[in-house]
Amino acid sequence: MNKKCYIFDVDGTLTEPRRPVTKKFKKSFMKWAKDKEIYISTGSDFAKTIEQIPQEMLNCFKLIHCCMGNEIRTPLGTIIKSNKIDIPESLNKDLLEYIDDSPFHYRTGNHMEFRSGMLNFSIVGRNADEDQRKEYNLWDTENKERLELAAYVNKNYPHLEASVGGSISIDIIEKGKDKGQIVEKLVSLGFKEIEFIGDKCFPGGNDYGVVRELRKTKNIKWRSFNVINPDETLKFILSNYI
Repeated sequence: MNKKCYIFDVDGTLTEPRRPVTKKFKKSFMKWAKDKEIYISTGSDFAKTIEQIPQEMLNCFKLIHCCMGNEIRTPLGTIIKSNKIDIPESLNKDLLEYIDDSPFHYRTGNHMEFRSGMLNFSIVGRNADEDQRKEYNLWDTENKERLELAAYVNKNYPHLEASVGGSISIDIIEKGKDKGQIVEKLVSLGFKEIEFIGDKCFPGGNDYGVVRELRKTKNIKWRSFNVINPDETLKFILSNYI
């Protein structure tokens, strides 16, 4: 067994948010990955993951950790683990009020999406097309609406954790049930070196759980890298690990 493994986020790391991987990226990544132990850690469910990553590339990964690690699948889709989550009615009411009160100027619908062990919530709505996603993301970068909302959930619902995910949403999970779950699993498999590549590795981002748990490890060599897009991911791995 190769004692070193790599963990990759999907949106903003392997692909643009909710977009398919490019042919150029796929070709170069698969060539790089053929002798590596690699894993996916994504906030998306498996159905969205296979929309973005073709099966040929997905087969390069050992396991797919979906829904912030609350669902684990093989590359062919077999479910190995699946968690559940219950959201208080008061939080449901609070989120609906945020939809009504947000100063952003339109809504597209499909604001709440329950996945295994998590709720993905978007004020603009998951029905937003690519241009609308970019518009909201640009507005949110300046106004920090999602960070404010995540902070509200974390303060008022201490048994839950909220973090910014993707380009238009936040992810809500039970406390401790975030992407950091994958680290303990990989350590138990005997890996002595772990590297993580994501686009939201900062506190408040939904990749931060992996970084947090890596910092807790002992006798493990690790590094994490925050990228801004798939081009940067490809440039990074090809320049560091050929």
